[in-house]
Amino acid sequence: MAFEEIIGNEKNKELLQKGIESSNLLHSYLFVGEDGIGKKLFAREFAKMILCMQEQNKPCNNCKSCNQFIGESHPDFMQIEPEDGKSIKIEQIRFLQEKIAEKPVTSNKKVYIIVDSQTMTREAANALLKTLEEPPEYAVLILLTSNESKLLTTIRSRCTKIHFKILSQPQILSYLKENNLDTNFTLNMLQSSNRKY
Repeated sequence: MAFEEIIGNEKNKELLQKGIESSNLLHSYLFVGEDGIGKKLFAREFAKMILCMQEQNKPCNNCKSCNQFIGESHPDFMQIEPEDGKSIKIEQIRFLQEKIAEKPVTSNKKVYIIVDSQTMTREAANALLKTLEEPPEYAVLILLTSNESKLLTTIRSRCTKIHFKILSQPQILSYLKENNLDTNFTLNMLQSSNRKY
């Protein structure tokens, strides 16, 4: 079952699952939410589902595509992150563009995740915009951001936006109990934190 190891954001799970089941995938998604909220986990699981070679019950975690994905060796998948921990450079986007022009090798699709997409330099963002305007039919791009206002308006307008929410305290405690983890320590941590759950 898809997303079974990820807790929370059930509506997003349903939305993405429906896209897979109906073969109604869009070319570009924008996952929006705080840092550390699980956007990358969702994006990677979604990517694995898209690339899975089974007809139903994706991801199967057994086909050649799933095994390559799990083994970090999938030729039709790429994840881009800030090169120096600060920004995504135009060279990284140009490399993406070179790879996206090549047809899929294992799967019917190619998936690209851009982590912290708000850190793209202006040159990188403008280069990516060209790809978003005319993506190959087999390509799916997933941009992750904790601050969408730092992205070009033209990039935001070409992506389907999906908002991610922080987990509630009951969700966290329920997960800890189900997995026999220390709920008292976590509860104390949550109560002493200024963060609102």
